[in-house]
Amino acid sequence: MESQNLEPQMTSEANALPEEIRHVPLWVKGMVAGGAILFLIQLPSFTSSLSDAIQKNSASADFDRGEYVQAADKYKALHARYPADQKITKELAFAQYRAGLYVDTLKTFDQLAGVKMTKKEVDEINAVISDVAAKLDLKTE
Repeated sequence: MESQNLEPQMTSEANALPEEIRHVPLWVKGMVAGGAILFLIQLPSFTSSLSDAIQKNSASADFDRGEYVQAADKYKALHARYPADQKITKELAFAQYRAGLYVDTLKTFDQLAGVKMTKKEVDEINAVISDVAAKLDLKTE
C-alpha cells in the first residue's frame, strides 16, 4: 500500500521564501499589511507637509538674504494654507514690512489682534506699527 503524504504541498514560490518568513503568524502579516496601507493613505499628507517645510525654510532663507519680496510671497502662500498659524502670520507681516508693503503689513498684523504673545513680540510688533504709521503719515493713538 502506498503511503499518503499528509504534509501540505508547498508551491515553488513559497519555497523561495526564507524559513523565518514562511512561519510568521498570519496576524503579524495582517498587521504589516495594515501598516503599509495606512502609510499609503498618509503619503499625500506627508508629501504636502514636507513641501510646506521646504517652502518655510526657503522663505526664511530669502528673508535672511534680504530678499523680502520673495520671502513675503512664500509666506503669503503658506499663510493662505495655514491662516491660523500665528508664526507664519508674524513672519509674513515682518517680510511685508521689510519689503515696503506697509498697508499689507498693517492688515497682516491686524489678524493677530487678541492673540497671546510675549512682551518682546508685542514690543517688536508695536515698533514696526509705529514705524509704518510714521512712514504712511498716520496718526496713532
